[in-house]
Amino acid sequence: MDLLISNARDLVGEAVALAVQAGRIAWIGAPEGAPKAARIIDAAGATLLPAFTESHVHLFLGGTALGQLNLAKVTSRAAFVQALQGFAVGLPPGEFLCAYAANYEMLGPGTRPDRQALDAAVPDRPVFITSTDYHAAWANTAALRLAGILQGAETPPGSEVVMGADGLATGELREGAAMELVRRLTPTGGRDSTAMIGQEPPGIPDAAMRARDKATILRACQELARHGITSAVNMDGNLYQAGLFTELAQDLPIRVKLPMNLTEDQDENRVAALITQAKAPPRGRLEFGLIKMFMDGVFDTWTAHLVGGYPDDPAQDGPRLISAPGFARLCCRADAAGLQIAVHAVGDGAVRAVLEGYAAAREANGPRDSRHRIEHIDTIHEDDLPRLRALGVMASMQPVHPPGSAGLPLEPTISIMGRARWPNAFAWARIAGQGTPLAFGTDWPVSPLDPLYCLHCALSRRPWAPGMPDQRLPLAAALAAYTEGGAYGMFAEHQRGRLAVGMEADVVLVAGDLAGLAADPQAARVTHTFREGTLIFQA
Repeated sequence: MDLLISNARDLVGEAVALAVQAGRIAWIGAPEGAPKAARIIDAAGATLLPAFTESHVHLFLGGTALGQLNLAKVTSRAAFVQALQGFAVGLPPGEFLCAYAANYEMLGPGTRPDRQALDAAVPDRPVFITSTDYHAAWANTAALRLAGILQGAETPPGSEVVMGADGLATGELREGAAMELVRRLTPTGGRDSTAMIGQEPPGIPDAAMRARDKATILRACQELARHGITSAVNMDGNLYQAGLFTELAQDLPIRVKLPMNLTEDQDENRVAALITQAKAPPRGRLEFGLIKMFMDGVFDTWTAHLVGGYPDDPAQDGPRLISAPGFARLCCRADAAGLQIAVHAVGDGAVRAVLEGYAAAREANGPRDSRHRIEHIDTIHEDDLPRLRALGVMASMQPVHPPGSAGLPLEPTISIMGRARWPNAFAWARIAGQGTPLAFGTDWPVSPLDPLYCLHCALSRRPWAPGMPDQRLPLAAALAAYTEGGAYGMFAEHQRGRLAVGMEADVVLVAGDLAGLAADPQAARVTHTFREGTLIFQA
């Protein structure tokens, strides 16, 4: 044997050992029966688990965020000013200050950031701050002037440069098309984000830019390995990223599935090029085979698409980012090409619209094992729950997303959503309970990356009001969504996601008390990550 992991424990606490030969699990059982091996790793009593699959992540954006200011814990104006001014000290004069993970009420309950608040903290350099959900951003006056949008700008439907009563931009930019007006001026030039709106980076990136971008992607992949993740579904892709990842395919420390992002306004040549790229064969640790689309935005910018409208304005149901005919056309075309489809859908109206598009593709092309996915499903209408299972749709969900979890405030999200939607909000227990395949992820850098912290959120979530359903899953089921469920979503359930002879030796060792994660997010930590028996992280 090439490798023996000894002195480990299984999920129920029994002693176990595992042997690896040629990258696969060759033996697993009680330690006294372990075969001899060329190399032995003492697990020191850690729990042996299948490695995690991160089913929804943004690697390029995440790698970029590692060098930016994280505002997730900022909840007051004083803390905001202190954080920005402290970070600015380490930046070259005049360089953009970029921050992320900002809550909508980070300046205090009932507030919303504007350019004046950013100016008061940092008046002498451009500032660009991305919201916690990456669906809004705030820019100071210097940044707005640089972008030429202080007096406003026309943007596509569903996005907005928010204007104030004084006729000037407030600093809030809603959704990607508006955000890119400023982000393209930041140090990345928008190369890390344009895929989110189905576009290519502005200009032609030179060799130095490409080298920096590949280093950023590798840094992100190494961060995933550090957290026990050996496979990831990236959730934004364009032809530029396809080129970068292809060049990195042999050097990636983890496996990556990269989609191509389609939008309704792309012309025929663009759609054809993206579908052709999506059909490219696997190379190294990179695979394609996936199309990504956006059906709506998020609740906090009133861009989630709803059934029956918002509670304070029933006539306003939120923008739908792809028309019904356009979405059906794109779904049918991608499905006919044998591609898997993943669609961002937060509002219950968006989820319904995605299901209708998937039904149209099945009607046009016939049923197959497509494993089409819906990403997020923050809310779902009661009538649409059984349609998930009937259409064979996967639910890709993030336990770190519900308000009240992962440090997120309840307000303003749950009020914008409306109490009537709370029973079916982030309903992963109901969805899994009806037999719908469920895969967990974090949407990093939107939320913290650590799967163990994500499991803590899944195990500790509390209903928002008495009488609301409890959506928690048992530990074993939550782990399965991060391992077997994730592998199933990558058509790899026969290769990964379980500890069994013949499976690829993607395993992790976790020290501490996994059961204790329900009460304490620090109760356990990853100490070793193996991909096909190769150690890619050791604490």
